[in-house]
Amino acid sequence: MKRLLFIYNPTAGQAQIRNHLHVILDCFVKRGHQVTVHPTQCAGDAREIAARLGGDFDRVVCAGGDGTLHEVIGGLMQLPQRPTVGYIPLGSTNDFSKNLHLPKSVAHRAAVAAGNGLMPLDVGRFQDEIFVYVAAFGMFTDVSYRTPQEFKNTLGHLAYLFAGVSTLANIRSQHITAVYDSGVVEGDYIYGMVGNTISVGGFQAMREEDVALDDGLFEVLLLKMPESMAQWQGVLHCLHTQEPDESGAITMFRTKSVTFHSTGPVAWTLDGEFGGQHTQVTVENLRHGVQFICTES
Repeated sequence: MKRLLFIYNPTAGQAQIRNHLHVILDCFVKRGHQVTVHPTQCAGDAREIAARLGGDFDRVVCAGGDGTLHEVIGGLMQLPQRPTVGYIPLGSTNDFSKNLHLPKSVAHRAAVAAGNGLMPLDVGRFQDEIFVYVAAFGMFTDVSYRTPQEFKNTLGHLAYLFAGVSTLANIRSQHITAVYDSGVVEGDYIYGMVGNTISVGGFQAMREEDVALDDGLFEVLLLKMPESMAQWQGVLHCLHTQEPDESGAITMFRTKSVTFHSTGPVAWTLDGEFGGQHTQVTVENLRHGVQFICTES
């Protein structure tokens, strides 16, 4: 019998797992898994449990938001031999799951997590930290970790939208130099992301055909402050449609690694979690860092 460690966040996504826990566990058992269950107790607990116990299991499945997945994979990346990973998204935004085309119902998502359809997944190294799908700085990037959990539980994704709008008046640019595999770019940017995802903050950031989760490359996007309302509208249109930006406000490239230098401390987020303030960071793609379960067969 295959051993499965199930780590879940009982407060994620309006605490909805309380209505689905029996269905999830029943699915795992019927698929031939011997299940050990761990509800997270506090921030950082999922990472600690994954690092300490994950090596004793054939599979680790987590349920919660992107922050829970971030912690679990961060913990598993500390192991020399890693179990396969499954994910049942139950958070307020669930950016990463949009890359996986998971079914809508929790029961069907559990069936996928219990299945055998594996794919290699690139993960990122940010200094000494691990992230799953995005490292970002600038406008709105502090919304996730500064929005109280009870606010997320009450309003879901609307909590992020309300908190994001409240930061509009405080947008500031940072002077950044980015050194990557094929060159150097420099400028004053109000937002930057290094990602392996089509969705950030609940909104499509990249075209699906432009993002491969296993190619060893990150997509990098840097945004300068638009000079007028018309340019703002043009930038938003380009980001929404992925059409070319003629204003010069958007810079995009692909790279295996990139080092950012800034004139002052810049606050970063990793998968929506606070990643500290830095004047220099190196971000590297760890190709095929984990084996991820994305289909039933």
